[in-house]
Amino acid sequence: MIDIIDECGLDLQAIGYHKCKDGKYSLTSGRLEVDSAKKAQETGFDKGSYYIYNCPLLHEFGQECFEYVSSELGKGLKKLLNKHGLNRRSRLLLVGLGNPSILADSLGPMVLKEVELDPFKKSLRLFKFAPNVFSSTGINSFDVVHMLAIWLDVDGVIIIDSLATNAIERLSTSFQINDAGMTPGSAVNNLGQKLCKASIGVPCISIGVPTLLLAGKVKPEWPEELVLAPKDIHKNLNNVAKVISLAINSYV
Repeated sequence: MIDIIDECGLDLQAIGYHKCKDGKYSLTSGRLEVDSAKKAQETGFDKGSYYIYNCPLLHEFGQECFEYVSSELGKGLKKLLNKHGLNRRSRLLLVGLGNPSILADSLGPMVLKEVELDPFKKSLRLFKFAPNVFSSTGINSFDVVHMLAIWLDVDGVIIIDSLATNAIERLSTSFQINDAGMTPGSAVNNLGQKLCKASIGVPCISIGVPTLLLAGKVKPEWPEELVLAPKDIHKNLNNVAKVISLAINSYV
């Protein structure tokens, strides 16, 4: 299972990949519109807008770098929200997918802890929920998110989850934002039902960061289901969670 669209093996520029100007801290970004059935079939990704950000020096600098990268991510997030008519008055459900008991798969819950909201505010319009994983709860993430989206009468859903990558240098340094939704468990091929507009009933925007390395890409003889994580994953995840939560707090 490929989680990041620019790892699909195609020459993305040939199908409309637009590279944005390079930024500070070696940040690069780009956008691809999967706007036809042909592109979806070629890439293996559903129709939607995909924004990719790579910052190899993310963990070498401090708060200023985090704030800069979060600002750039926030601009992409805002564009996708606006695309679907969502703004600061919209009711949004923030979903942190993943297993909080496994560090490399805990990005979603970690981000939610950093996102600010006032639960006692009468005009509360942001809600956050971490459904955990089926093996821990016996409940599919899709079922509970679908139920909450209806019960809370939200206008949109923002999903945060860990991704898998083929490249070790991208671990905790790349971000993918799209409005095609997210499939719980895709990073470890434990696929649930996809969270997307067609299945949930409202726009679903996903934010993903590769935190897991497919072992077979390191050594072909290693089993496909084996995934690896770096030893400094805790520090890096904390940094990434700060970046994403800053973007959400500032633009949502």
